[in-house]
Amino acid sequence: MKRLELLDYGRFFSAIFVIAFHYTFNGIANGKISSISHIPSVIEITKYGYLGVELFFMISGYVIFFSARNRSAAKFAESRAIRLYPAYWFAVLFTSFIALQWGGNLMSVYPSQIIVNLSMLQSFLGVGHVDGVYWTLVYEITFYFAVFLLLFFGLQKHLHSIFIYWPVIFCVAFALDLQSLPYLGSYYYYFSAGALFAVLADKFSWRAAISLAVTYALCVNFSAGKAAQLTESKGFEYSPIIIGLIVTAFFLIFLCQNTNKAQSLKLPMSKIAGSLTYPIYLIHAHFGYMFINRFANEENKFFIYALTIFLVILVAFLMHIVIEKRFHFVWKALFHHVLNQPLNYLQGILFRIRLAYSD
Repeated sequence: MKRLELLDYGRFFSAIFVIAFHYTFNGIANGKISSISHIPSVIEITKYGYLGVELFFMISGYVIFFSARNRSAAKFAESRAIRLYPAYWFAVLFTSFIALQWGGNLMSVYPSQIIVNLSMLQSFLGVGHVDGVYWTLVYEITFYFAVFLLLFFGLQKHLHSIFIYWPVIFCVAFALDLQSLPYLGSYYYYFSAGALFAVLADKFSWRAAISLAVTYALCVNFSAGKAAQLTESKGFEYSPIIIGLIVTAFFLIFLCQNTNKAQSLKLPMSKIAGSLTYPIYLIHAHFGYMFINRFANEENKFFIYALTIFLVILVAFLMHIVIEKRFHFVWKALFHHVLNQPLNYLQGILFRIRLAYSD
């Protein structure tokens, strides 16, 4: 699969939008930044920055379809682990170190919490996140796990149909008020939307187009439907119309991505922009809150905002160059032995069992 340069830009600017949300709005609203106050004219825009996460999920759905369709379950698991874990391990240790110095009551961490967080399974074990943004990784790994199971049981050739009919399950779950269950609604709508755009990019079909239209309606309903809840919880008014327009813009980005012209675009620095997005996302929140809270005041806050973003991008760049690229051979060897080989062995056993019963 060739690099999707437009989506690399989309990833990076979504990360910046999320950063703006956390630094200028959410960190102050939730009390993690107490040294400065909101800038009213700015937060009218940045309070919607949380929606960048929805775009991340759409991009994941799009990319994973192409990543999975020609890979074995073992190779898929290995590639996802290499992508997710090395930068994440560094981020957990980095954020924990800063929190031990500056965390205070709101962002403190403790040793057993740090150890459990290194597994990325803390949500399933009832342990708090070292950094609040890790909640999104729960959706990422559950989506990846579902795709892994499809591959493990030999359903690669059915991926088109599975993603096309996933919105039908959404609709049934919506009718039965079960959309809060895993894979049946909420943020999984966005994974589905991204995957359907990938299906359409691979081969157009009216079934996929209709399923995408249904998923678009579900996405808008889900996100815009939270406007009243957000208004109450955040203490600032959220417009369902603006939320709906932003979600619509995400879908328009993918419609553009699926054109031949967009896929042939050569955008400057798109590769590094896309590569930095995940490290930026992992380290920006609690580190930024603590740094801003410690050094910012009403007179210097614009400078501190700029300095914080610069430091986040710098650390993310070093993470990418050193952790992800320079030590790539280490992670590849590790996950080949820890995941690829055992999973191939298990799949071989499954194949022999199937063969025995088919005889």
